Amino acid sequence: MTGSPRAVLCAIGVALVLASVALGIAVRGGPAGPDVALRDRARELGPLFVQAADVVSFLLSPGMAVITVVSLGLRAILARELLVFKAAVLLGVAWCTILLRFGYDRVRPVVFDLPSYPSGHVTAVTAVAFTGVVLCAHLARRHLRKAVLLAVVAVVLTAASRVALTMHWFTDTVGAALATTGVGLLAALVLRLLPWPGGPRPAGPAGRRRVEP
Repeated sequence: MTGSPRAVLCAIGVALVLASVALGIAVRGGPAGPDVALRDRARELGPLFVQAADVVSFLLSPGMAVITVVSLGLRAILARELLVFKAAVLLGVAWCTILLRFGYDRVRPVVFDLPSYPSGHVTAVTAVAFTGVVLCAHLARRHLRKAVLLAVVAVVLTAASRVALTMHWFTDTVGAALATTGVGLLAALVLRLLPWPGGPRPAGPAGRRRVEP
C-alpha cells in the first residue's frame, strides 16, 4: 500500500476513535434524548421481541470473541501461520477498547455492576467481525462484500438486542462500534494486514495462501 492510502486509512481510524471519545464524554453525565426514547420504546416491546433479543445477545456475545481469539491463537501456534497470529493480535487489540468503559463510568439503564459505555457485547462482536473481514480480504477476497455485509448485520443485531433488553443505552452501542472499528483499522495498519493496490494477492483455486513467518 502506498503512503497516501495508508494515510487515509490512518486518518479514518483516528477520526473514529476520537468520535467515540467525544460521544462518551458528551453522554457521560446522563442519557441523551434518543437514548431515553429508545429505552422507553424497548420497554413496550412484547415478550417475543425480548426473547429474540435474548437469543441474539447469547449467541453474539463476548463468549464468542473468547472462543475466536483462543482458536486463532492455537491455530497460529500449531500451524505456525503468521497471518493467523496477526489476526489473533488484531482481534485482541480491537477488543481491548472495552477497557475504556472504566474511564467514562457511565450508569446503565438498569442496575448493573459494570459501566455502560461502551457496550461490551458490541465491542466484542465488532472486533470479531472486523477481524473476519480482514481475513476474508486475504484468503477469499471474492467474498469480501458478503463478509462486510455479514459483519454489519451481526453488529447491528447485537446493538439492537442490547438496547431491546435495556442493558445499554443506544449511544453505548454506537460508541463501541466506532472505537473498535477505529482501533481495528489502526492495528491492522501497524500489523500490515490491510490489502493494498499492487500488493500480494491470494493464490490458488480456493483463494488461500500460507503466510510464512
